[in-house]
Amino acid sequence: MNFLKPLACAFCLILFACSHQDNATEKQTSTRTHELNLNQQTLLDLIQEKDSLLFDIGFNQLDTLQVAKLVSADFEFYHDEHGIIESKSSFIKSIIGIKELPFKTWRVLQEESMEVFPLYKENGQVLYGAIQNGIHEFYQQPEGKDARKSSRARFTHLWIIEDGEWKLKRVLSYNHHLPN
Repeated sequence: MNFLKPLACAFCLILFACSHQDNATEKQTSTRTHELNLNQQTLLDLIQEKDSLLFDIGFNQLDTLQVAKLVSADFEFYHDEHGIIESKSSFIKSIIGIKELPFKTWRVLQEESMEVFPLYKENGQVLYGAIQNGIHEFYQQPEGKDARKSSRARFTHLWIIEDGEWKLKRVLSYNHHLPN
């Protein structure tokens, strides 16, 4: 029975430490949210804005300066029909190459399909990026003709915060198929 008293004291210390740790974790989480000023909707809006800059301006308007601003130096792109683009410069060249096509082409995000998942490090304390998934459709319009939907596909983008800026680091574009 003499051993119960120290055991009870140890148990009380453990409970105190656990409750103190929970309060510390709540404060850190609150601080993290406050410092980053990001919640799920804010992150979704931010990634949707980056997506729009990349595609609506960069791809659709062939603005390679915009693409260069948004793409990481060690960018990689994996496409199920056109293979791998292994560098930022090759990706920018592929955007320039669109000008040579015998038709205008553009991409439309299916906004309702977009999902964004935050990526944290340091046990969930520091946001370092996000994964964006969704469906997009591509259109083509030869000069003097009506536009037509040319394909529909899924995509996964890995956005990373580099030196305080959101950069597109990896792209998976897959499940391309002709529209119904």
